[in-house]
Amino acid sequence: MIVATKTPLRPLRRVLALATLVFGSLCVNTALALDLTGITNSHDPSTLVRDGNTYFHFTTGDGIWYSTSSDLVQWGNPGTVFPVGTWPSWINDAVPGFEGHFWAPDAIQMGDYYYVYYSVSTFGSSRSAIGVVRTPSLENPSWQDMGMVVQSHGGSNEINAIDPAVFRDHDGRVYFSYGSWFGGLGVAEVNQSNGMLAEPVTHIYGGGHDSIEAPYITRNGDYYYLFFTRGRCCLGVDSEYEIQVARSTSVYGPYTGERNLFPNEVGNRKGPGHVGILKQDGCNYVSTHYYDLNDNGNSKLDIQMMNFVNGWPTITDNFTSIQSCGGVTEGLYSFTAQHSGKSMEVEYASTANGANVVQFDFMGGLNQKWYVIDQGTGEYSIINALSLKGLDVWNVSTDAGANIAQWDYWGGTGQRWQFNAVTGGYVEIQSVLSGHVLDVQGQSSANHANILQWPSTGASNQRWQMQREY
Repeated sequence: MIVATKTPLRPLRRVLALATLVFGSLCVNTALALDLTGITNSHDPSTLVRDGNTYFHFTTGDGIWYSTSSDLVQWGNPGTVFPVGTWPSWINDAVPGFEGHFWAPDAIQMGDYYYVYYSVSTFGSSRSAIGVVRTPSLENPSWQDMGMVVQSHGGSNEINAIDPAVFRDHDGRVYFSYGSWFGGLGVAEVNQSNGMLAEPVTHIYGGGHDSIEAPYITRNGDYYYLFFTRGRCCLGVDSEYEIQVARSTSVYGPYTGERNLFPNEVGNRKGPGHVGILKQDGCNYVSTHYYDLNDNGNSKLDIQMMNFVNGWPTITDNFTSIQSCGGVTEGLYSFTAQHSGKSMEVEYASTANGANVVQFDFMGGLNQKWYVIDQGTGEYSIINALSLKGLDVWNVSTDAGANIAQWDYWGGTGQRWQFNAVTGGYVEIQSVLSGHVLDVQGQSSANHANILQWPSTGASNQRWQMQREY
C-alpha cells in the first residue's frame, strides 16, 4: 500500500487498480509463468477468495474496486463495494479530506459472511483508518458496513492504519495485521461475530519510519511467516518495492531471520508488493502486484506458487496452469454421510468442551459447518464454525470405538486429520493419532446417531461428502 514518507511520491489516484496472484519462494524462475488475461490491473490486491464458482480479487480503487474469475486466469466483470462517490459517513470524521479512493483491501470468509477490510487515508499522512464491510454472498452482495476497526491519529510513531490483512490460524482463530512506516506493523485477534478486534494491538515488526509496510501472516507447520514490503511504492518503473519474509513460533513474534523473497526486479516484473495466499488443492498460490516494464509500468496482478524448503518459503512461476498439489482446499465445509445423507454436527449447537459430535438432518446452522485448515504437512485441523473448537478424539484414545467430540484446539495428533479420497467423490476422514476413520455408529440413519472412530472397512457410513459452504 502507499505509505506516507518524507519523500514525495506520485499520488496513488494515478495508479491503476491492478491485481496479482503470486507464489512464495526465495528465488524466481521466469522460464514459464501463468498467463493472466482480461482485466489484470491491480494494486495492493487482496487475498483471493471464492464464492461458489467465482473468485474475487479486491484491490485499491474508487469504491473498493474488484474483478472476478472462474479459473484464476481470465479476469473481468469489474465492480465496486460502494457506489463510486459514496462512502460510510464515519470516514469523514476519521479522515478529513478523504475523496473515495480506498486502499489495499483484504477479504476473508467468517461464518455466514464474507468480510472485506479496507484502508482510508490521504497521501502523506498517518491520519488513517481501517474499516470493514460484510455480505452474506459475494456473487449476490448485500453490503453492510460494520464501521471502523482501528485508526491512527497522525502521530509520527503510531502504527499507520493502512494495509489490513487477515488469516485463519490452525486453531480457527482469525488474526488481523496492518501497518506502514511510522510505528511499523501490528497484529490482533479478530472477533469473528462482527469483524472487529478482540484484543489490543501488539506491535510485531518495524517502526521508527523504517521503510516497511503491507504485512501478511500465514502459518505452515510450527512457524508463522510474516511477509512485508520494503522500499517506496507507487513510482511505476521506478518503484523500490521488494518483498521480504521473517518467521516466528508465535503469531505475536518476535519475527526473525528476515530474508528477501521477491527481489525488486525480475524480467518485466518491477516492484512487487502486497502478498496474499490462497490455499487450494494442497497448493499455495500467492497474489501480488507488480509494475510491468513491458507496459509503461502499469501495475498488474501476478500468480506464483509457494512451497516450503528447510522451514522457509520458496517461490516459482514455473507453471502454466492451475493445478492440484494433492490436498484439500481450505475453507468452510459441511460433511454429509453417504449412507444416511445426514450432516456431521456438534449436538444441540453446544459450545462446551466435550460436546458430542453426531449426524443430523442438514439445517444450515454453524454447528453443522466446519473450517478445514491446511497445516502444510498433509494434515488438517477441523474447527467447528459455531464454537471454534477442534474436532477431537476423546481422551486421546487410539481405541476402535473411541468417541468424537469437540474441544479447545491444542494441536495434538488427536485433533489432526487426513482426507483419503475414495470412489464416488467421497472421502474418509482419518485420525492422525489412531489411523482410524470417522464412522457413524452401527450404520444408523437416525438423527443424533453418534460419530466415533473405527478401522476403515470401506462401508458407506465411513464415507463423507465434503460440500463447500459459501
